[in-house]
Amino acid sequence: MTGYHRLAPDDLAALAAGLGDRRTIRLLRDGQVSKRMLQLRALLDTADSEETARHFALWATAADRSPEAGPAVLALPHTGAWLATALRRLRTPMPSGSASAAAVGRTTGGLVVEAAPEWPVEAELTPLGSIAAVAALRAGMDFELSVTPRDGVVYLPTLGLARVGDAQRVTIKRAGSHLLVGPVTVSLVPPPDAGPGAETDGWSGLHRLCSTADGLTLRITLDDLDPYRDRHQLCAADRLTPAEVSEWQRLLDEAWPMLVRHHRRHAEAIAEGLRCLVPLLADSVSAGVNVTSMDAFGSVSMTRPIDGEAFALGLLHEFQHAKLGATIDVEPLYDRDDRRYYYAPWRDDPRPLGAVLQGVYAFIAVTEFWRGRRALRSGGPARLAEVEFARWRDRVSRTCADIESFGRLTAAGREFVTGLRRVIDDWRDPVDPGAAELAREAAEDHWTVWRLRNRRPDPAAVHQLAAARAAGLPCPAAIVTLRVEPADGRWLSLSPRLDLVRLRLSDPERFMRLRTGAERLVDALPMASDGDLALAAGDDLAARESYRGQVCADPEQLSAWVGLALAEQRLTAAQKTGGADPELCRAVYLRLHAAGHPEDPLELARWLAPVTCVAAAGIEHDGASSTTSVAVPDRS
Repeated sequence: MTGYHRLAPDDLAALAAGLGDRRTIRLLRDGQVSKRMLQLRALLDTADSEETARHFALWATAADRSPEAGPAVLALPHTGAWLATALRRLRTPMPSGSASAAAVGRTTGGLVVEAAPEWPVEAELTPLGSIAAVAALRAGMDFELSVTPRDGVVYLPTLGLARVGDAQRVTIKRAGSHLLVGPVTVSLVPPPDAGPGAETDGWSGLHRLCSTADGLTLRITLDDLDPYRDRHQLCAADRLTPAEVSEWQRLLDEAWPMLVRHHRRHAEAIAEGLRCLVPLLADSVSAGVNVTSMDAFGSVSMTRPIDGEAFALGLLHEFQHAKLGATIDVEPLYDRDDRRYYYAPWRDDPRPLGAVLQGVYAFIAVTEFWRGRRALRSGGPARLAEVEFARWRDRVSRTCADIESFGRLTAAGREFVTGLRRVIDDWRDPVDPGAAELAREAAEDHWTVWRLRNRRPDPAAVHQLAAARAAGLPCPAAIVTLRVEPADGRWLSLSPRLDLVRLRLSDPERFMRLRTGAERLVDALPMASDGDLALAAGDDLAARESYRGQVCADPEQLSAWVGLALAEQRLTAAQKTGGADPELCRAVYLRLHAAGHPEDPLELARWLAPVTCVAAAGIEHDGASSTTSVAVPDRS
């Protein structure tokens, strides 16, 4: 069942082109099965008990009786998530009363993540019994085994969740066409391809989605039950209503034909490899969150998309991550000891090599998607697609060049990145100059957010400059070092300014209603400000004044500093203050404000003009004493 897996040069070349046919996806899945067999062996060696031995023996018997049954349950997406979680807990158990950093906090969209229940470490072994039971069912076996419920429930992969009350032990056994899980009886008659899962007092069945276009069918589970479905702690949704399941089905029926008809080869790979979609909770702030766990090949997680197009793009994007993660498990592409950070124009935090390579691979598909949408839209939506194509083509190309220049790649990795660059270089379609300018502004917007979040001027220099300003002295012609110090928290790039530009392109009438006050901005985009609206409309002077007022009112407001820097950059030479780097201006302003010296940010920027800021050669990472360099983009 295990084996030594390699990808042939043609397979790797196809994956480097962003593709990979159904046979290649099966090869990647086989690699995942072997990886999980090794993890299962390690788990059994670490947690050597009679019960785990019995559960494993049932699984092994099922695998002997039906060669497909054993690998099939190991290949389930969240089997990988369970194995990874169990091994980490068994090897490094948390002290009593503690919670991991990932278990509590705030998501990108601002939702509070509550700390997960602290199960005894032995409880992480319970899923092995459930997996063995499902394998035995697939092999057509009669069996009986005993498991320990967690919080009164027993989850069975591909089937659903049984609520068994306060029982300390529960027997699972087959009885003809039914499965008995303690007091709960479950029908083994296959459910329909699509629709809400069965719901009784003791049982919740899995929801299923299915869509067919031009002879190609996608069947996936809409999973709101698996206890290991939320590996990223991004607020996985609890039980969906039938109406919510129907809405997901409607969106899939819009999205799937787009992928099949315009991205057929991607759709074939998705149909072969995608097995599960985990719905995430959304809020009024986030534009949507999609994520893929490298431990759960075949599963993606996302908030409900606004329409079928967003769903199609989300599936395309996330399955790229799944493919690349599984590829790297089979064929390492880079040195995992590479400690360099990179600027990634789709994230607000510095990224290590593996993560930035994942981003490039996903945004290859995003670029391809918008390249095709240009010809399928008209008016403002077509122009928006043109802007998105131009933006990501340029950003992916530059980031790919950074990886080639600085990344410690294996021989296969160099070939892989060369293939990615070849794809981008082939997309030299002419772009409307206006769209190209908007794409450049979008890139500048993101870069400004990134540098204000992550670049810090030397504290001693900031102190000296603030003291000189407070004393009424001229600004010295100093050189100040900027170090990259990643901000706390998990961040994805969200910009109300770019959202307003998209609205201006896609729905100019509504944008005009916002400009004239006929519609309240807070109702359309709660996080946007009047300065953002002015900037999106091209009224840069008004935007600068608005942001100036916001900074004076709340100096800690990062978005106001970003807007102020962007508005200043877009003004003519005669209108500019000719001031300092925004990182330095913000740091000195905050120091003066804390000391009780109110300032005008534009006047301070003008005063700081003689200072030259230079990037440091390296950064300190996570408090370690070693130095790690950072690759940032060429701004030409």
